[in-house]
Amino acid sequence: MKTDDFSELSALHKTILAAKFATFPDPQYAEITASPILAGLSNGIYDEMCRLQEKKMKGMGKDWQDWRRIKDAHGFRGQWRIAVMVARRSGFFKSMSREDRIKSAKCYLSPFTCTESELEQFVDEVERGSGTQSIEKLFAENDFTGARLYDCSYTYLSTGGDAHLVLGMKNGTSCDIFFGGVQTFRESKDGRNDLSDSIPELKKHTVSSGSLQKLDASFVSDMCKERIVIESDTVDYWL
Repeated sequence: MKTDDFSELSALHKTILAAKFATFPDPQYAEITASPILAGLSNGIYDEMCRLQEKKMKGMGKDWQDWRRIKDAHGFRGQWRIAVMVARRSGFFKSMSREDRIKSAKCYLSPFTCTESELEQFVDEVERGSGTQSIEKLFAENDFTGARLYDCSYTYLSTGGDAHLVLGMKNGTSCDIFFGGVQTFRESKDGRNDLSDSIPELKKHTVSSGSLQKLDASFVSDMCKERIVIESDTVDYWL
C-alpha cells in the first residue's frame, strides 16, 4: 500500500503507538514494542508525516521533529515508562550485552528519538528494576500520605494477570505500580468517582512482601470510597 494522505498516515501512526505502548499488551504480542520491523515502520511513517507537514508549511516539519524528541514530548511521562517496564519483563533483553541493549532501546522507543546518553539512561532504568522489587520497601521509603488514586487498571484471570495503579503524591511526584502474576484482585466502590474533583485520597493501607506482594488500600473523597486489594507474584514501580 502506498499513500501520501496525511490523515491515513496519522491514523496508522496512532494505531502503532497504541500497540507498542499498551499498558497490558496481549501476551502473544508482548515483544511488539521491541520489534525492529515495527520500529522501522513507525519511524518511516513519522518521517513521511514530517515531510508532508513541511511541504504544507515551511518550518512545520521541524516542529513535528521537535515533538518526536522523547524528553521534550509527553512521551517521556507515558511511552518511556511503558517501554522500560516492557524491557524489564523481557528475558531476551536481559540476556543481551550492554551494547546490544542500547541498540535495542532505539526499537523500544521508536518513533521517538533519543540522544546516546538518553539511551544509556533507558538501559540503566531497565537494569535498576530488573530484580525483585518490594511493595513494602516502596511504601517504607516514600511518603504516600494523602496520595491520590489517578488510575487503576487490570487484566485479571483466575490464575494470574496484571494490575497497574497510578498514585499522585503531595510532593508532585507520581508513582506507577505494576503488579505481575496477580493472584487476588478486589476493587469495591461506594459512591461515584467519575469527576476530576472527586479523585479519592489514600486514607489507610497495609503492605507486605513475602511469597506474595500484598497491598490493601482504602481511598476516600467527598463523593466516593474505594478499596483495592491486590496479591501478586511480582511488583515493579516507577517514581
